[in-house]
Amino acid sequence: MEILAAGGIYTKEDSTFTGGHVISICLGSHSAHHVRLHTNLSSDSTKTPPLLKHLRQNGVDPRLAARVSAPYGTITGDGVTPSSNVFETVRRERMQKQMNHDCVILSTDISERDFRWLTAEANNRNIPVLVFTCGEYPVRTGGGIEIIHLDDSGIPDYAHHLEEIKAVLINRGWIYDHPVTRSRREQVPHPSTAILRTIGQLLLFGMLTGAVLLGILYLLGLPGEDGGHQAEIAPKQPVDHPDCSTVAACTTLGDQYLDALDDYIDIEDTKHLFIENRSQIGYLTYPVEDVTLGAPEVHKPLPFGDEAAFREIWTRFTHFFPAREIADVDAFRLFSDGEGNTLAYVDVKPSGTTLAMDIRDNQTKPDEYRTLLHEFAHVWSLPPEDFKDDSTDVASLKEDTFMNAYTERFWSQYGEEWVENKYKSDPEREAFYNSHITHFHEPYQATNPKEDFAVTFVKFVTEPMPEGQQLKDVKIRTLYEYPELVALRTTILENMVDHEKINE
Repeated sequence: MEILAAGGIYTKEDSTFTGGHVISICLGSHSAHHVRLHTNLSSDSTKTPPLLKHLRQNGVDPRLAARVSAPYGTITGDGVTPSSNVFETVRRERMQKQMNHDCVILSTDISERDFRWLTAEANNRNIPVLVFTCGEYPVRTGGGIEIIHLDDSGIPDYAHHLEEIKAVLINRGWIYDHPVTRSRREQVPHPSTAILRTIGQLLLFGMLTGAVLLGILYLLGLPGEDGGHQAEIAPKQPVDHPDCSTVAACTTLGDQYLDALDDYIDIEDTKHLFIENRSQIGYLTYPVEDVTLGAPEVHKPLPFGDEAAFREIWTRFTHFFPAREIADVDAFRLFSDGEGNTLAYVDVKPSGTTLAMDIRDNQTKPDEYRTLLHEFAHVWSLPPEDFKDDSTDVASLKEDTFMNAYTERFWSQYGEEWVENKYKSDPEREAFYNSHITHFHEPYQATNPKEDFAVTFVKFVTEPMPEGQQLKDVKIRTLYEYPELVALRTTILENMVDHEKINE
C-alpha cells in the first residue's frame, strides 16, 4: 500500500517532537506500507539530521519533505508558534508526479494552502483522504474526505493523541497493534545509499562499456578528453599550520572538522530557489577598516529584516577567514535583485575590494556559508596587485600570479575566445558547457576561469578529496598541491565549527 502523509513538526518544552508527522512514523513503524511524508524540515536546526534518521529507520520516506530557513514550530505553556509549518512548500509540478498513492493522510498543522491543494488533488484522482485535526483551522467534509476530530484546542500536539490515532488506523486494518521489525533492507535508505546502489547495479555494464571505448580510443591513438591533466600531490610536503605539519596531516584534520561541521549543518543542502527578475538595488554600503565595519552609507531603506542581522553576515565572514586574507576588502554592501540571479559579488579595484551580499538570498546557513566561501575564493585569488592595470579581466593578470597559472593550466585548451563566456549568447554558453560537461560541476563554473576556480574552491573546502578522474575532480585535487591552501582549508573549517559551537 502506498500512503502519502502530510503533517507538521513541532517541539515541546521537554524538547521532544510532536505534530502531524508522528502519524507517518506510526504508519511506518506499525506496518509494511510504503509511507511518504510531506512536511517542512528546518534547514537551520541541528535536530534535523537525527530526525531524518529516525524517520527512515521507521520506514518513512522523507524525500518529499521541503526545507525552509525557519526554526521548528514550538508548543509551550504560552501557546503555539507555528514557525516552519506555515510555509507553503507544496510544488504542483512535483506533487502531480507523486500522486499515485492508495490513500492520503493529513493533519491540519501544515500550511492551509498546502492542505487545500493536497486534498483537492487527491479528490480529483479519487484517492481517499483521512484527516486528523486538533482544530487548527476548519476542514470541510465531502469529496472522499473523512475527518477525525481529536480535539478543538488548536494545539497540534498529535503525539498526545497517538493512542487514539493508532486505534483509528488499526480499526481500518492499515496498521498492526504492535511495531513491525524492519530489516535494514526494509528501512528507507539515505538518498546517498540509493545512489550508490544504482551505481553498483550499473557498474558491470559501465565497466564493459568503458573497456570497449578505451579499446577504441587506444586503436585510434586518441587520449581521453581529460587525459592531459593530473594532480601532483606531495603528502609529506610541509604545511605552516599550528595543528598539522604536512599536506596529508592537514587534509585529515580538515576532513575531521568537516565531519564535525556536519553535526550542525548540512553545508551541501540547497533550498528551493525562485528566480525573480528585478532591477538591482543597493541599500547600505559600509566602509571597512581593519576588518571592522564603519557607519554605513544609506542608499535606500532596507525593505525588510533587521540591519543588525545582516551585519552578522560580515561577522561570520571575518570569523571564518583569516584577517590577513581579507585585508583588501574595504567595503561591505547590501543589495538585492530579487530572489536568485546574483547571490553576491566581489568588485576588485586598485583602491580596494567590495564584498556585496544579496539580502533576499543566502537566508539559510548552507546557502550563506557556500556563498561566503565562493566570494572569499575571489578575494583570495584576485588581489588588486595581481593585475597590470585597472581592469580585472583575466587578460590583465600578471604572469606570476595564481589565477594566471590556473587559467593557463585549465583553460588554454579551449582557445582565447572561450576564456570569458559571460559575453557569449545563451546557446553558445550552453553548447560550451555541454561539450565539456566532465570539466565543470555546474554551468556557472564554465563562465570564465575566475568562476571556475571559485566553484572548485567551494568543493575543495566542503567535500573530502574526490577520487574521480574527470577534469572537474582533478581541479579540486590540484588545490592540494598548494600547502598554503591546504592550511587555509583546515583553518576555515575549524573556524566554522568554532562558530557553530559558540552559537548553538
